Amino acid sequence: MHKVVPYTYWFDPVSGRTFSLYTSWKPEGSVAVTKGYTIAWGDGTSGTGRPAFETEAEAEAYLAKVPKGFRGMSMVAS
Repeated sequence: MHKVVPYTYWFDPVSGRTFSLYTSWKPEGSVAVTKGYTIAWGDGTSGTGRPAFETEAEAEAYLAKVPKGFRGMSMVAS
């Protein structure tokens, strides 16, 4: 269901800006960077609304605190 996954994003080395991996536009020359870990929720969303965890163990500890029955971040939105 929920799992810890590497956090990957686009980085533009010219401007220093970052972009979501799922963006429809990124500057030419952007490179994919993987740094840290985040949570992939069972509903197809990912992320925790905070910066990525530095280690996989930190992300696993966070995931262990998630209440049973939590389906994902879309449960939080109303």
